[in-house]
Amino acid sequence: MQAIAFANNDIGLVVWKYDKKIPDCLGFAVSRIDLQSRVEETLPAWVGFKGQQKQYGRWKTTRQWPIQKYNWRDFTARRGGFFRYKIVPMVGTVENLEPHNDSKYTLITNPVNLSPRCGQISAYFNRGIIATQAVSRSLTKTKSGKPNYKELVDRIDQPGDPLRNRLAADIRKALFELLNRAKYNGGHCYCALYEFNDPELESLMLGSSYVHVILSNTGKDDKVNKPTRQALHESNVDVTDRMLGSGHIGHNKFVVYVDSTNTPRAVLTGSTNWTATGLCGQTNNALIIESDDIASIFFRYWKQLKDDLSRQDTDFRQKNNVIHKVSLDQNNTELSVWFSPNTKQKSKPQNPKIPSDMADVFNIIRNAEQAVLFLAFKPGKPSFLEEVREVQKNNSSIFVRGALTDEKAAQEKETDVVSLYHYSADRPDSTIIAPAAIEDEFSYWQKELLKTSPFAHAIIHDKIIVVDPFSTNCTVITGSHNLGVRASYNNDENLLIIRKNRALSEAYVTHVMDIYDHYRWRNQIKNKKEKAWDSLSNKDTWQNKYFKPAGPEKNALEFWLSAAQDKIG
Repeated sequence: MQAIAFANNDIGLVVWKYDKKIPDCLGFAVSRIDLQSRVEETLPAWVGFKGQQKQYGRWKTTRQWPIQKYNWRDFTARRGGFFRYKIVPMVGTVENLEPHNDSKYTLITNPVNLSPRCGQISAYFNRGIIATQAVSRSLTKTKSGKPNYKELVDRIDQPGDPLRNRLAADIRKALFELLNRAKYNGGHCYCALYEFNDPELESLMLGSSYVHVILSNTGKDDKVNKPTRQALHESNVDVTDRMLGSGHIGHNKFVVYVDSTNTPRAVLTGSTNWTATGLCGQTNNALIIESDDIASIFFRYWKQLKDDLSRQDTDFRQKNNVIHKVSLDQNNTELSVWFSPNTKQKSKPQNPKIPSDMADVFNIIRNAEQAVLFLAFKPGKPSFLEEVREVQKNNSSIFVRGALTDEKAAQEKETDVVSLYHYSADRPDSTIIAPAAIEDEFSYWQKELLKTSPFAHAIIHDKIIVVDPFSTNCTVITGSHNLGVRASYNNDENLLIIRKNRALSEAYVTHVMDIYDHYRWRNQIKNKKEKAWDSLSNKDTWQNKYFKPAGPEKNALEFWLSAAQDKIG
């Protein structure tokens, strides 16, 4: 028997295991122990037992509506807090549930801190999933019973709105951090941005003498950026208009902070575009790296972008085709940085040679020993997905899980490799999924929105690969790069490969599995491959799937518990 907890800046995750099925167990009560205040709080649950009266949005504690799983995500924990979790089996009948009378069944996890700090790197994640019951309850309904997307768009565009703040979470703080550092401590911020129209971020930059922006176009009409671009120019902000031709985008989203002594000190990067949708309506991540060396590398690239004059010319590409390696902090974190475009050809040909940055990524995936987990938008072809398929073909013990906005890529079959197709007939343990939402009211659930509007195209916008997250050589790959070959040929991009930072690896894998688990059940409903789970079971047979020789639940449990050897005790 054991229990283990993980966390990032936004959520806590707890996983547990028992040696055998617990008779008459109708689930588990999970409580959070605050290690600072010493207060213990039982976590809430929103789904009750079969036959009970159903009310949308009603909740009880997990002592009354226990958790019929061997893992749980805690969305109610205070950010910045230190916690342990306690798991107690609840036994008896629905009408007479009691904690197990044998204390040996009570499990306590290791402590976790809901903090972005991972050495010199801070990692931030938003709550930009729109397909949730919480979002549905926050919005008025249309005649069809669906939440009103127009109201959602309006609210996330309003600074200070509670729904905007909840969905953006601490990514708001991350995007403001370096700008505020320059404003209050002196120095300058050098930004390279793709999409920018968020009103809160715009208000902070207008008229700022300490801000220097390279702002790309977002298409021929530049519809997204045009108003902000004009406002920045009119307020005398130092703006370089990077207007690239069709098929090419200035896809960076980074900021370099240079202090008052003109020394580069820190970098913000990641997948988050500077729009209300980027903050609130897509899943995204951001990193702040406190390193003079990394900041200097990004600052040189910023200057090269400015000098390039929107040409993406040969000299610019050649300078980008270099790997930059830096060691960080006492834990010997190894960080590699690539920039794009970095190929001789200015556009991806029909049969492209694999660029240097993607060859580095592919090699890391090929050498995976434990797991490959990922979130991606639309990587195109070829991309990291072909390498993941090959890894699973060659070693079925590798734990693979991922989610993509691009449903076609998520469902693609290939005859010569083990398919990652969601719920295929020959592989019911789905390894890769696309987003889905609840389309009909049933049981304890209301209808959901899948995305911010019918016109939105990004749902999962992260660009993340995590390889062997619990090993000494754990690796996180992230940045602005969409993780396909085309981006290296066509786009301005940055790509980070971060090795041997266990805290960062656990933060990212918690985020990846949070998104995967959220959409997995909704995909089951959408694809009708099995009867949708709609309420707690009145019998203890719900446990059976965790004690089968193999299966998706058992495989996931074993993956998480593989971290326990050097994490507990």
